[in-house]
Amino acid sequence: MTVNVGDKYSKSDAPDIVWTVSRIMEENFPLPHVILVEEGRPTRQITLSVPALAIKSMYTKLETQ
Repeated sequence: MTVNVGDKYSKSDAPDIVWTVSRIMEENFPLPHVILVEEGRPTRQITLSVPALAIKSMYTKLETQ
């Protein structure tokens, strides 16, 4: 799975909240991780492994325009 800074995702249990990949961390982790920032609330961030984003029952990649 390829993830890029600027990609947007929503969680299946909260589809109205849009999360944007702000940073990709590959050093010091056995798996690459990303920092997601909630759109409109830059102080709200979560860190996830890239494989977690690939779980379609949990996250949906949104089309960018």
